[in-house]
Amino acid sequence: MLAAEADRMTPARVPEDLWRRGRRRYRRRVAGAVTAVLAVALALPGLLVLAAEPPPVVGASTEGAVPGRVFDPWPWQAPVAQSPPGPAAILLSGSGNGLGGVDLPGAYGSKVAAVGRDGSYRMLRYADTYLQVGQQVQLSPDGRYVVGPDSVEELIVPGRAGRLSVVDLVTGQARRYKELPADVPVAWQPDGAALLLWHRPEPPPVYGDTPPFDGNEARYGYAGGSLWLLDLATGESRKVLDLGAAVFDPINSVAFAPDGRHLAVQVDRALVLVNTADGGSRTLATLGAGQRLAGTGAFTADGARLAVLDLDGCAAACTSAARNQRQWRLTTLDAATGQAGPDGGFDRVPGAAVRIVGWQRDGTAVLVTYQDEHHPYYDREPSIEAPAAYRAVSAAKLLAVRPGGGTTQLIRQEGVWVWDIDVAHDLVVDGRFGGPSPEPTAFPAAWWLYRLVLTPTAGLLLLVVLVAWLRRRAPRRAVPLSTPNLAKADQDMERT
Repeated sequence: MLAAEADRMTPARVPEDLWRRGRRRYRRRVAGAVTAVLAVALALPGLLVLAAEPPPVVGASTEGAVPGRVFDPWPWQAPVAQSPPGPAAILLSGSGNGLGGVDLPGAYGSKVAAVGRDGSYRMLRYADTYLQVGQQVQLSPDGRYVVGPDSVEELIVPGRAGRLSVVDLVTGQARRYKELPADVPVAWQPDGAALLLWHRPEPPPVYGDTPPFDGNEARYGYAGGSLWLLDLATGESRKVLDLGAAVFDPINSVAFAPDGRHLAVQVDRALVLVNTADGGSRTLATLGAGQRLAGTGAFTADGARLAVLDLDGCAAACTSAARNQRQWRLTTLDAATGQAGPDGGFDRVPGAAVRIVGWQRDGTAVLVTYQDEHHPYYDREPSIEAPAAYRAVSAAKLLAVRPGGGTTQLIRQEGVWVWDIDVAHDLVVDGRFGGPSPEPTAFPAAWWLYRLVLTPTAGLLLLVVLVAWLRRRAPRRAVPLSTPNLAKADQDMERT
């Protein structure tokens, strides 16, 4: 009985490895938590990308179309190089939370939105400031390639003259062309195999006495130089026309014929037709004082006629307000003889400047019109900017002007300031407008956003691991077990 009582009073023996097992259990729990958080953090970008793909649009053409509405992209919208959108329907430049650039060294000076044919948005980022699509940045006729300055994802540094990049919107890769004799993109050859470039002289030469329009082009530096054709496959360039000292506007003064071999160029008031294959040229027509070639899309879809714009309004040394009150009349010339074509009965088009992006097969002209910023700064110095330049423009619209009358705005702008639009020429010719217009999705995002989100998470995990390690390494005081004095208990029993 006494022995049983002694056994009952004896505490259970503590296993020698109890502390070691508890420590291992604690470390397993910490490791499991860290692994779970890391797995979620690493999988989050991919899950967001998959979850944010725009839903298919019922009834949308598989060939794509120009969207009926455009929006301001997200500030962190994924770049083309990270997430190629495929062939684009349009390019947009302008201002806003997503389109606006930052005029600081080391920052993106210009951002361009490439809107895919499914309505998705991806970004092209350039270090050069004040870039406009349809001008310094241009979309190829099939919407697959974009040409612009060779400054994608680079810092603003001097010495980039004679350099261009062509970005493939299907692969996201860019091909860079260096040490070119000309580096100002003017127009794509219709098959997309070559680019027409302008060598802009520096310093400018002596100017002619009869500028054909606006009166300030020479002061902008839009004069002289030469035109070159860059073969994209070989990287070779060859001169196709010497401009001498003539005023030259790269936005309106050049148009390729659909065959790609003939090029219409406005040289002062002369409209010259150039054979790019053999270098031959002839004067097709002499334009009036208020006339100008309508732009890169001047040739009709069949190549039989080309468009000329006739100005009604202030022509020289104009304020921004006076430029905005201009009216433009669209006429055509016979592409073979230069003779005036029949009056198409087109509506007059208002705007500080106008350029044609192309013709639909039914004879509808598609134009971009510009409104200038009405501000005392520009009114004081009317020659500081061309009417279609980035800092001068306050709005740009894409219009369809139909023969016989009638004008329609083709793209509505929702919460975004659009200062220029470039359109894939194949969509213009086929008249594919009013396509899917989903709002830009927040994801996929640029990798810098993922890094911004994941860096604090990784830091927190490291902190947890460090605290756990420090707790494990800290010295622990032994806690003595309180046990009965069994020897004294035995002596009391013996006395009893």
